[in-house]
Amino acid sequence: MAKNKQNKNSLGALRKQEKKLGYVFASPWLLGLGIFGAFPILASLYLSFTRYRMVGTPAWIGLANYRALFFNDSIFWTSLYNTLYHVFLSVPLGLIVGILLALLLNTRIRGIGIYRTLFYLPNVVSIVAMSLLWLWLFQPNFGLINQVLSPVYNLLDMEPLGWYRASNLSKLTIVLMGLWTAGGSMIIYLAQMQDIPRDYYEAAEIDGANGFQQTIKITLPLMTPSIFFNFIMGIILGFQVFAVAYIMTQGGPGRSTYYYGYYLFDKMINDNNMGQASAMAWVLLVVTLIITLLALTLNKYVFYLGEQD
Repeated sequence: MAKNKQNKNSLGALRKQEKKLGYVFASPWLLGLGIFGAFPILASLYLSFTRYRMVGTPAWIGLANYRALFFNDSIFWTSLYNTLYHVFLSVPLGLIVGILLALLLNTRIRGIGIYRTLFYLPNVVSIVAMSLLWLWLFQPNFGLINQVLSPVYNLLDMEPLGWYRASNLSKLTIVLMGLWTAGGSMIIYLAQMQDIPRDYYEAAEIDGANGFQQTIKITLPLMTPSIFFNFIMGIILGFQVFAVAYIMTQGGPGRSTYYYGYYLFDKMINDNNMGQASAMAWVLLVVTLIITLLALTLNKYVFYLGEQD
């Protein structure tokens, strides 16, 4: 009993020390945010309550910008729907693909480092180059993907898919393109997998568990911290989708890929309406915060290795 209490006290002290070190390592970013980020953040909050066209003096109009967005702007709701569609489809698919890649690459074979590097490389490719590449791959008439699928089209007697040129497939096309960068989350999963003690697997083998059972009962439960981390980051990053649609589809066809970030960009740059653009930014912050807080309730299903009750 005394030994258990001592272990709990030492674990608590270790966690406090880790928290302090975490703040120390994060302090450069926190200082940068406070010095260079605090004023623009507060300024955008003020501008969201004003009429400001990038020139002249902002004129206070209270909640008029928010009322215009919520009650008089159908494009606002279209862009929000498109963004939510992207988040709720891309996040789970990205998690699944990243986990599967990590499971496949968590082996000790010759040249495994090369394979891991190849799967991670798309994450260092610029978004412009990646978008142009996938424009060619998804091109309806001569793109490689439709060329590969042509036997299927002929068998089913159907026309080649329009992909990003079809309003019913354009959002899905961008989601599928985003899976090319699943190597980023794969690296995090691999790091967590390799931190799992081999003792667990050896004990499972003695009990007669096969590879699939070990994956379900040991690997995946002990990967939940990294899965949860990538889940939260995927939600936050998913709400910021913009560049791919700007390069590939220009928000079309029929505004099907006119994401929230794209509309905010148009409000700010093309319409010179900094007041409504600032209001949109704060609405996006609140929506992202609410969905993230809801996602954080899943933390109770996360198993942290070494945690003791």
